[in-house]
Amino acid sequence: MRVRGIYATALSHLFLKHGYRIVQPSEVIAGRLNIGFDNSPPDATVKDAEDDSVLVIGKPSEAVSAFELLSRSLKFVFRKTSRVEVNSVYLGRVEKVEQGACIVDVGDFKGVLRDCRGLFVNDKIIVGVPKPWWKEGGLVELAREFRVLGDYVSLIHGKPSIAFSEYIRDRELKNRLSAIALSKLLGSRLGVKFRSSARFADPEDIETEIEALLGEYKKLMEAAKSVETPAKLRTGEFIGLISLTSIAKKILDHERRSVTPTVPGHHELKNLGFSDELDLVENLVGKGCSLNLVGKGLREWVIRKISETKRFRILHYSPVKGVRELTPGFLKIFKLVEGKACIILERVFTSKGVYDGLGVEKLPGDRDLLIIREGSYVVSHNYFRNGNWLGSYINVNTPPELAPGIVKYHDLVVDVIVKPGEGPVLVDLDQLSILKTKEVVSEHLYILAKKVAELIVRKPEAYVCENYWKSEECLALK
Repeated sequence: MRVRGIYATALSHLFLKHGYRIVQPSEVIAGRLNIGFDNSPPDATVKDAEDDSVLVIGKPSEAVSAFELLSRSLKFVFRKTSRVEVNSVYLGRVEKVEQGACIVDVGDFKGVLRDCRGLFVNDKIIVGVPKPWWKEGGLVELAREFRVLGDYVSLIHGKPSIAFSEYIRDRELKNRLSAIALSKLLGSRLGVKFRSSARFADPEDIETEIEALLGEYKKLMEAAKSVETPAKLRTGEFIGLISLTSIAKKILDHERRSVTPTVPGHHELKNLGFSDELDLVENLVGKGCSLNLVGKGLREWVIRKISETKRFRILHYSPVKGVRELTPGFLKIFKLVEGKACIILERVFTSKGVYDGLGVEKLPGDRDLLIIREGSYVVSHNYFRNGNWLGSYINVNTPPELAPGIVKYHDLVVDVIVKPGEGPVLVDLDQLSILKTKEVVSEHLYILAKKVAELIVRKPEAYVCENYWKSEECLALK
């Protein structure tokens, strides 16, 4: 198992506890975990990804095992997996030709091949899957170019060139690897990409692997002549994403704390861009300062910076749509309530539309008082026109991550609508149930979201702000 990124210490410790072997660790990770340097190629890799996620990729059996372990251990997560293995290879049959593209049946699914030159209905074609496919339906993108994956190199059919992983930067090493590739592949019309593990390999091992992959490529091409279409010719790589909520990051904090000094909120702050500040205070702990004292000092500094910030970006993470940035908010009120930061952001709309769930027209000049409480499972949108309350949309979510100029949270799908003169209405519980059944939303998040929604329905007034002119009083509510 290879682990990279800002969660590497915590995740590596978690994998070690469950019997995994960590390969290609950084010097820092090897020192913290007291493990030797094993530069073997990994069966699976875990690394940072966009949208507050970690990506798991590798050989299907090993990568699926790692993916499931993380899902179980971190509990409060969103997750999704590619419908197809990346770089898998298929023999397909052209089912339809339209507008220069082919619809290809490969058996496990149907895909679209954009480059359809010279192909007709019922023709056989070998295709590769060049990228993950996250959608449940639709046609998977296919390519004539395909790869035969190894630990150190990938042979590339359809692109006779030499390429290198971004982690291979040494010019002399590139020259040596290029010489090996040219000696083994001359006349084959195949390309090669050297994977990151090639940095640590003996030249003989690379030569041996290229020879082995050439043999597998020839067998694949022979099989394509005889097998019935459609058929899978070669396995690719599993790829999955686990979106880390603020609760999951606290679990990672606990893992990291058992290895090295870790202040509360470490992974939240790290993800929000406070690496230098964290390095400073945690280095002080390593030199003998009190963890509680420096942690308290860092928190007070962050809270003060939040109170002094005027404009906030608002990042809304959805298990279905990914991250969406809302209309920014401007700090109207900041208050510490029982030691926790509570803020009201005012958002002013400049375009027409309809407020989701409320069914009320949105007009330029309307305002949203967005109430955000540290540690709360609710973010409350309260809409006003000329000071008159139009209604409230109470969003159930994981506790928001707060930093100067930014608020982000993971939406738990289910919400409660409150309109003037009407009782609360619970919405999207059925969608939440579907996502739980599909294992996109974890069982832990499903139970949590239902519980919070039920509390809101029983006492909606605790989460609604109806008086624009006395909005500060709303922060005193639970």
